[in-house]
Amino acid sequence: MVSTRRQRLFELVDIMSNESSQIAGVMKQFKDFTFCSAHANTASQKIEFVENIEGINEWPHNWPDGEISYRLNNFTTDHEVRHQIRAVTVALRTWQLRITKLKFRRERSPDPSVDFEVAFQPQSKFNTPNVLAHAWFPGQGNISGDVEINDEAWDWVPSVHLQTLANPPLTSILIHEFGHSLGLRHDTTTQESIMYPSFNLGRRKIVLHARDITRIQERYGQRNLPEWIIKYFIERRLGAWDFT
Repeated sequence: MVSTRRQRLFELVDIMSNESSQIAGVMKQFKDFTFCSAHANTASQKIEFVENIEGINEWPHNWPDGEISYRLNNFTTDHEVRHQIRAVTVALRTWQLRITKLKFRRERSPDPSVDFEVAFQPQSKFNTPNVLAHAWFPGQGNISGDVEINDEAWDWVPSVHLQTLANPPLTSILIHEFGHSLGLRHDTTTQESIMYPSFNLGRRKIVLHARDITRIQERYGQRNLPEWIIKYFIERRLGAWDFT
């Protein structure tokens, strides 16, 4: 059953009042909420990302400055809960370490309202079995930023060390999808970008490219941490073997 949050209409008031008539016209043409979907391509052994948006270069909405709350609604049985919590935390922190205007807070109670939700879902929530996950862009009411992960068709692993097409890496996929949750569209200028619209499973892709950093900082401010802190995070958190 579709949740109450999914049944609420996408209100265009903010878009119409603050964006150009060209962008507003594009928004009116959207059949549904705007999101990115991750698909597995068995022929190329790649994960491919598809946006259902055309006509604009960048998504026009950001989160307001301040604290952004999120909740993990449920967990998969593919691996330990603590690794799933860590995967979400690390994926969000990958972006958090580069920006100043947002701070993410996990809500552990099931009752309070949150800004966005992360949930494992059955196959019925996705168009086809090859869809791994999808995420919604901000500025779309209660659905903003939500990430849904296909738990029925895939056996997830938390990090990149055991990744295969049958066992996609949760952390890497979440870093990409959270990029959309924060408002970034795909970047086709370099395949090294975490926001590039495909992911070669023959390589471990867990680090933000300079383009990713520049684009997210244009939205949410530049955070200048010492390089050793970033290096420590990458080596001990993103790439750690104990993740698996």
